Amino acid sequence: MRIARALAAALALGLAACSTLELNTDYNPGTDFAKYRTFSFEEGEKPANPVARRSVEYAITTALEGRGLKNVETGGDLLIYGHFVRDEKIQVESYGYGTYGWYGYGWGGGVTTTTVRRIPVGTILIDLVDAKEKALVWRGIVKDEISTNVYPEEREKKAIAVAKELFAGYPPTAKK
Repeated sequence: MRIARALAAALALGLAACSTLELNTDYNPGTDFAKYRTFSFEEGEKPANPVARRSVEYAITTALEGRGLKNVETGGDLLIYGHFVRDEKIQVESYGYGTYGWYGYGWGGGVTTTTVRRIPVGTILIDLVDAKEKALVWRGIVKDEISTNVYPEEREKKAIAVAKELFAGYPPTAKK
């Protein structure tokens, strides 16, 4: 039983280490977050895929409603702006082998193969703006490789899980 638990924990740590997901949050430390009860979505940077915007808004709504806020069509205490950026990263991998003689004295040839892959990466900035003051009070940043071979239902589940993790510390509490 202990071995099974240890293996499960090692697998979970291994999977977490392989994750390309990056989350970051920042906020204005002088903000009284207790005064915010409602939120509304505003037009930010438009994503290339409008379905992605709908999924992100649904995930944010789920996360914030789980934190006690209420989504209203217009006139929320907080205005939420989503900014979508698509980029790519380059991954270079080389594999090779060679032939060597006795005791490290080399002779013969070798072969090396190098592959270059372009991996799509998406970044979403989520800004929470005080509706009355028109001031940014909280920002969340999500960056990850874009999965091109998953079903929309899987993407939505991931969006909900990521939003829940991103807003886990909301409302922020000042450290003394």
